[in-house]
Amino acid sequence: MSHLHRVLISLSILIVCLTGCSRHIDCNSVQTQANTPSEDGFTGYVVARDGNSILVVDPAYEDFGANKGESRYYPAKWFSNAPNPQIGSYVEIWTDGSPENQPYPGQARAETIAVSCPANPDGAHMSEEDAIRAGLYSSDGEQVRIPVIENVDFDKHIGTWTIRMRDAMSTTDTQDQIEVKVEDIEPVSEQE
Repeated sequence: MSHLHRVLISLSILIVCLTGCSRHIDCNSVQTQANTPSEDGFTGYVVARDGNSILVVDPAYEDFGANKGESRYYPAKWFSNAPNPQIGSYVEIWTDGSPENQPYPGQARAETIAVSCPANPDGAHMSEEDAIRAGLYSSDGEQVRIPVIENVDFDKHIGTWTIRMRDAMSTTDTQDQIEVKVEDIEPVSEQE
């Protein structure tokens, strides 16, 4: 009886470990089946969705102010063939190599999508992804045409997330940053 008891406990621990591992793999997994390309993909936050297309904006801007051009340029692209990543996710996307449409924001077809695991600070009910989604769906967030997520902070003492964003369509350094406060309660699901 003691040997059977040990075997059952070992199997239970193995099942719990495998279940935990599979959940971890989900958020770092490739969402579309393809060989992982060798070049770096396009990274950024998913800030909008239209059917199977997502708008991804990279918070790292290029400064063109020295060339008498627009002072800030935030790379942004609509990717088709992207049914899974939720708004608020941080992703890396590789395209299929077909020509990309260049009007801003650009357009491309996603071949491979890797979704990063969202941060879930101690004491928080929501993940960073959930807080970003709630901030984008807030009245202040909905005023931004192409949101750039610049920073996300959680204050566990007051149970509030602060999402700092700006509009990618405003290219000046002087454009004010929008700060959206989100109460840490229930996660917000995507709106259809």
